[in-house]
Amino acid sequence: MKRNRSILTTDLEKVAKPNIALLEECGLSVCDIVKLSTPCSRLLVFNPERVKAFVLRAEKLGVPRSSYIFKYAVGVACSISEDKVDARMEFLRSTLGCSMDKVRAAVRNKPHILGVSEEKLRRKIEFMVTEVGLDPEYIVERPMLFTYSLEKRMKPRYYVAKILQAKGLMKKSVCFRRLVAYGEDSFVATYIDSNRDTVPGLADAYAANRAGKMLSEVQL
Repeated sequence: MKRNRSILTTDLEKVAKPNIALLEECGLSVCDIVKLSTPCSRLLVFNPERVKAFVLRAEKLGVPRSSYIFKYAVGVACSISEDKVDARMEFLRSTLGCSMDKVRAAVRNKPHILGVSEEKLRRKIEFMVTEVGLDPEYIVERPMLFTYSLEKRMKPRYYVAKILQAKGLMKKSVCFRRLVAYGEDSFVATYIDSNRDTVPGLADAYAANRAGKMLSEVQL
């Protein structure tokens, strides 16, 4: 609770307890609240009317209170303004060239994508469309893609896939979404460690890419 010391001076009966009760009704535990990023971690000490407003804004995103995802919607509601939410959704609509209904569906599925800056969203979309060759509609229907790091996950793994495919060690049909969904240990075991003998420089090249040193090819 180091980042939320104001709880020690908050009126428990008039502030903390009503907030806890409301958030628990929404499926959020005290642990969930504390783990949320600042300023959301201070939800327990906000004026209860303000917390109610955050909850209502979260519901407007289309995420039901009964969903385990609702805590992320609350996190978005208390982190960025309503105007910024609207602007970010319009940015996704125009950049991906899709309908607003598609964007709303993506937000209902992964509300925390609204916490990603427009610049980061733009760079991820540009990479997935121009480099990977994904269709914009495919992307918006899989909003989890926006939650992965471009520099430490998307680019390095795509780089590994291109090398392995060029050497006939990976089927070209392996989809990008599956590639980036692997946990780091699983990805390394499946694609790096298993090819250490056939592609000796792959591990070092992958590590260099993750460190931001994009290498054009593996030197064999």
